[in-house]
Amino acid sequence: MDDDVRPLTPDTKHCGPVRRSKSGPKRALVLGAVHIVILAHVTHWLLRGKTLSPVEPSESMRTLELGEVNAGAIFFALAILSTVIFGRFFCGWGCHVVALQDLCAWLLKKMGVKPRPFRSRLLLWVPALLAFSMFAWPTLKRVVVGPAARALLPQAAAAFSSPPFPGFTNELQTEHFWATFPGVLVAVPFLLVCGFAVVLFLGSKGFCTYGCPYGGIFVPVDRFAPGRIRVSDACNGCGHCTTVCTSNVRVHEEVRDFKMVVDPGCMKCMDCVSVCPNDALSFGFKGPSRAAALKTAGAAAAKGAARKPTAGRRWDLSWPEEIGVAAVFGLALFSFRGLYAVVPLLFAVGIALCVTYLAWTVWGMSRVPEVAIQRLRLKAAGRRTAWGGAVLALTALIAAMTLHSAAVQLARKATDLLDRRVMPSNADIFAGRTAEPGTPVRRDAEAAAAWYRRADSREAGGWGLGEVGTIPMRRAWLALVVGDHAGAETQLRRVLARRPNEVGARDGLARVLLLYGRADEAIHEWEEAIRVQPTNAALHRSLADAYIAAGRTNDAIDELVIATNLAPGDAASHAALARLREQAARERIEAERRARENQDEHNHE
Repeated sequence: MDDDVRPLTPDTKHCGPVRRSKSGPKRALVLGAVHIVILAHVTHWLLRGKTLSPVEPSESMRTLELGEVNAGAIFFALAILSTVIFGRFFCGWGCHVVALQDLCAWLLKKMGVKPRPFRSRLLLWVPALLAFSMFAWPTLKRVVVGPAARALLPQAAAAFSSPPFPGFTNELQTEHFWATFPGVLVAVPFLLVCGFAVVLFLGSKGFCTYGCPYGGIFVPVDRFAPGRIRVSDACNGCGHCTTVCTSNVRVHEEVRDFKMVVDPGCMKCMDCVSVCPNDALSFGFKGPSRAAALKTAGAAAAKGAARKPTAGRRWDLSWPEEIGVAAVFGLALFSFRGLYAVVPLLFAVGIALCVTYLAWTVWGMSRVPEVAIQRLRLKAAGRRTAWGGAVLALTALIAAMTLHSAAVQLARKATDLLDRRVMPSNADIFAGRTAEPGTPVRRDAEAAAAWYRRADSREAGGWGLGEVGTIPMRRAWLALVVGDHAGAETQLRRVLARRPNEVGARDGLARVLLLYGRADEAIHEWEEAIRVQPTNAALHRSLADAYIAAGRTNDAIDELVIATNLAPGDAASHAALARLREQAARERIEAERRARENQDEHNHE
């Protein structure tokens, strides 16, 4: 547990001082240029209102799920192809999260703290699992799991339902550049957690090692790359390379055993090459392949070939600790991913990694006499320090938050499973056809509503500390399913109190009011909705229905004229307009006839 006393590199006292890396400043300039390009991209969108779609690998998910071919998917494909040849160069020289970690590590070093790596076997699998969930599972679910579930378990098929793949479309340009990015309230905590906290706890590339889903793809692809850091006979095993490596790679052992760096964690930062006192390291393609190097090293080990002793332990955790750490990480990730519809995946991963490290540290404080986080002594000579007490209290608070968040998330998951089984159409609901008492649909709707209430904010009688915007809308819809119009109105007005321009909520409220027979109030709500979206043909059609209910035929005709102009292909609006005009004509003829009769009676008198 005491990082200060465990050696990380071989003894370098006979090799002279470690040289300063010449590669570091060059890489900093390249990463700075990357951020200048990102800033220019955002500026172009702000000035023009339309720009190239985000050049972000996560955008590939939209390509795989929705068929939207965007710049992010193309960029990610090119990055993978380059990794096949050169290895993980992109991670070290082009990733903005790597730049963040490098900046945080540099600032910590200026404060006298040199982040040291945390070594876990099971957490190394996290990037691969994240990559599977992001890039493979949606397609697998749509193509294989969903159809199999519908065939074998019809009652559970809703849990595996996916929209059909619509085919590929060109989405290289967008007007909604920031739609998939979080706001400032998430971005700033992300920088602090995934930057400073993760680097402090897990090492300079802690997030890359244990939390990056793109690394989950780059790592296996890197195994096939011929481009590697290779060693010449000039190497004397000084270990300077490992001393400066920020990618958690024991370079001196790799080149000793394999004549090259085979660890896929190597991001080709080139610091090791730059500081080698004998210029024994270089990047190149000549020499044995990775597979051949591994095979040769394995054969030598099997024959009992002499090996130099490894400096320090390779792993920080025993296997029971590994299992415990993996369980804590899984619980924390479940607790924070998508919490209150605010916390994105990568931020949740960073939080989960920090929670896991703190839990492991507190566990160590209960077992061993010396515990430290970098240079911060938490326990010395068997006695907890003041800092140790502070970390213990902080961990207890975070544990309580994690368990509370898990309860809220569990309520959401239970709700989702039940809500998917409640399938009445909007047409039936807004026609006043509710689910009959005692039917499965009614029971599922009531159970889903109860779980939604638990997942809602404390202000609305739930467990949550914050409000999820979709919950009131879903609670309103479920209330309509069971015929609770007053409850639906309450939830929809709750949405509008926070977001007055939420057209969906205002449209739903107007429909509920029309069901009540409160046509004048419904008219007001639809007029407000049209003020926000004046070109929405469906809103004009709905307002026309409200005018008809209020007996205002001419106003209804005016709205239907607007609706048919906005949506010329809407046959239903055209038919309704024709009927109203015919009705208006009949009413006019009838009114004229009655007027003549009244006039005749008046003349007769």
